[in-house]
Amino acid sequence: MLNPIRLAFALGCLLVTIVTFDAQAADATLVLSGKVAGGEITLTRDEIAKLPQRTLTEQPTSFPEPIAFKGPSLREVLMLAGATGGDITLTAADDYTVAISADEMKAFDPILAIEKDGVRMAPDDFGPFFVMWPFKANPEIDNETFQAKAIWSVIKIEVK
Repeated sequence: MLNPIRLAFALGCLLVTIVTFDAQAADATLVLSGKVAGGEITLTRDEIAKLPQRTLTEQPTSFPEPIAFKGPSLREVLMLAGATGGDITLTAADDYTVAISADEMKAFDPILAIEKDGVRMAPDDFGPFFVMWPFKANPEIDNETFQAKAIWSVIKIEVK
């Protein structure tokens, strides 16, 4: 039989963990540097969520099934930051980086997803930001090169 005091303590710890986790997910930020307003700007997920949103249902390489990714156009995020350059380098929390050219963004209009299947992405679940490409609509980019540019856990964008 469970000790009621231990059970209450465990449930209390779980509640504190959930509240803390939700607060961290809600406070997600993205740092943009280089050719942006003031040389560096930090955008919150809430600011990014105010931009027009699109949904792409795609199946990145290592995913077992298609997922609905929702977020604004990556180009609109750059406009929000006052970017004056075109090419970018994105960095993930694990220091993985990818380069995306202005021409690639213009041609294929990837999104900066903030939700996965209707839920805001947490840092431990591919979030807080995930660049997703319209692979189904553009089969010519459904290849290893562009799949590698579907970068998740994005924390920083350098505008060149």
